[in-house]
Amino acid sequence: MGNFTVQQANDYIKRNEHLVHQDYRPGYHYAADIGWLNDPNGFSFFAGDYHLFYQYHPYQAAPGPMHWGHAKSKDLIQWDSLPVAIAPDAPYDRDGCFSGTAIEVDGQHVLMYTGHHNPDPEDPGKIRQTQCLAIGDGITYTKLDENPVIGSDALPAGALLQDFRDPKVWRKNGSYYSVIGSRYEDDSGQILLYRSSDLRSWQYVGVMSRSGNRFGKMWECPDLFELGDRDVLILSPQYLERDGERFCNVHSVTYMIGKLDYETGAYEYEYADELDYGFDYYAPQTLIDDKGRRIIIGWMQMWDRNIPAAQLGHQWAGMMTLPRVLSRRGNLLYQEPVKEIEDYRSHHVTFQSKLNGKRSLHEMEGKQLELKVAFKPLGASTFGLKVRKGKEEETVLSYDAEVGTFSFDRSRSGHVIQEAPTEGGINGVRTVSVGLEDGVLNLRIFLDLSSIEIFINDGVKTMSSTIYPSGDSNGIELFSDGEVEVTIDRWKLCHKENSKRMEEDIISHSVSF
Repeated sequence: MGNFTVQQANDYIKRNEHLVHQDYRPGYHYAADIGWLNDPNGFSFFAGDYHLFYQYHPYQAAPGPMHWGHAKSKDLIQWDSLPVAIAPDAPYDRDGCFSGTAIEVDGQHVLMYTGHHNPDPEDPGKIRQTQCLAIGDGITYTKLDENPVIGSDALPAGALLQDFRDPKVWRKNGSYYSVIGSRYEDDSGQILLYRSSDLRSWQYVGVMSRSGNRFGKMWECPDLFELGDRDVLILSPQYLERDGERFCNVHSVTYMIGKLDYETGAYEYEYADELDYGFDYYAPQTLIDDKGRRIIIGWMQMWDRNIPAAQLGHQWAGMMTLPRVLSRRGNLLYQEPVKEIEDYRSHHVTFQSKLNGKRSLHEMEGKQLELKVAFKPLGASTFGLKVRKGKEEETVLSYDAEVGTFSFDRSRSGHVIQEAPTEGGINGVRTVSVGLEDGVLNLRIFLDLSSIEIFINDGVKTMSSTIYPSGDSNGIELFSDGEVEVTIDRWKLCHKENSKRMEEDIISHSVSF
C-alpha cells in the first residue's frame, strides 16, 4: 500500500498552512493552502456548486506523489478549500493519483482518474498507468473496490503501458465516453476513445488522433466537447517543436476544431492553433455549467522552470488562471473571463487622451487590477504600456502596427524565471500575430500580485504568465513612437471579505492630464 492517506494530508495542512508566506499569494486566483499545485482535475458543476480538484502535493512546494486537492465555489472566483479528496493509498495508485475528470451520476459525484504505479524508479518502462473511479458526495470520496476500471489490457496494439493517463469523461446518447492520453510505440502521442454503459465496464473504440512525431511527443490532458456543430479537442502536447511565434514553451496547449465519429473513434480536424501564447499555461480543463456556458480553467505555471515563490521558501507553488468562457467564431476559439469577476471591482478610474511619447498614470498604479485598454493609432507604429513598473523593473506590453504583432516582455519583471534550454533562448519575450479591430487594439489585463493575464480583442488571443516583481513596483506607464488615442478603465480587484467595498470605494471618477 502507499504511504500517504487522505487523513494524513488533511492533518498536515491544518498544522502547517500558517507557515505560508503571503507576499506573492494571489488574491482572486486559486492557489492551494500550502504546498504544490498543478493540473486542474475534476472541474465540474455538481449540486449547485462549481468544483475544482487539482494535482496536489501538500508536503512541499515541489512535485511529489500526487493527491487530489479540492475546492468549491458559487461564482468561480471565491473558492473555499475542502479536504483532500483522494490520496495515493492503493496498490494501483501508490505513486500518484494522476489527472482526470468528474461527472454527476444519479446525484453522486464520480471522479475518474489515473492510478500511477512506479515499482522501479530506475526503470521507467515498468511504470503502469490505469484508469480508476472514486465516488462521493462533494466532500468525501471512496475508491471503487474493482479499480482499475480500465487496465493495461484495454490498450490497443502499439500503445506503451507506461504512458496512459488523464481521462476526460462525458455522456452522449445514453453512453459514457472517455478520451485518454497515450503514447505510441514510435514515442509520440495519441488520443484513445473508450465507451461504457455504466462507467465500470469499458470498451475500446479507437484511436482518435495520432501525432506520428509531427506534433510533439506525449499528448496529455485531452478534453473533447461540442461547441455549435463542431467538436473541439484540447490537448497538451509535450516537446512540441517551435513554429515561429507558436509553441515557444517546453510544453504547449493546442486546440483543434473538427468532428468526432463516435462509431469508429476517428477525429478529423479542420483547424489547429495554440490556445494561449503566454509563458505559463498548461493542462486546461472545461466544464459546462447550469447556465449552458463552456468554461475553461488552466494551470498558470509551466514545467521545467524555476518558481520564485518556492525558491524563496514561501511554502507554496502553482495557481490557476481565471475561469474563462469559451466561444467559437468559425475556426477561432475565443476566451473571455467569466462575468462574475466584475462583482469584485472597486475604485474605478478612467483615462482618455492622445499620446505621443511617454506618460505615467500614477492614479492607476497597483498590484491587483483589471485594466480595459483601447489603443487607436493615429500615426504611431509602436505603442503599448508598462505595468508593475519600478526603478529597475517593468513588464512591457507592446504592439507593432506595421507587422501586426503583440508582444509580452517579462525579461525585467522581477525575480528571474529561467527558461528551459529547449525553449530556444527567447529571452523572456512572447509574441502573437493579431490585427486591429476597426483600427483599434483592445486589451483586457488582469494583474494579481504574481501573475498577469492578457485578453486581446475580446479574447481571440490570450497570454497568461507569472511575474515576481518587488512589492513597490506598482507603476503604469504608456508609451508610443507617434500619435495614438488611448482610453483606459481601471478597477482594483479583491475578494469580497477583504474589501469593505464602501460606497466611496466604488464611485467612478475620471483622470485628466
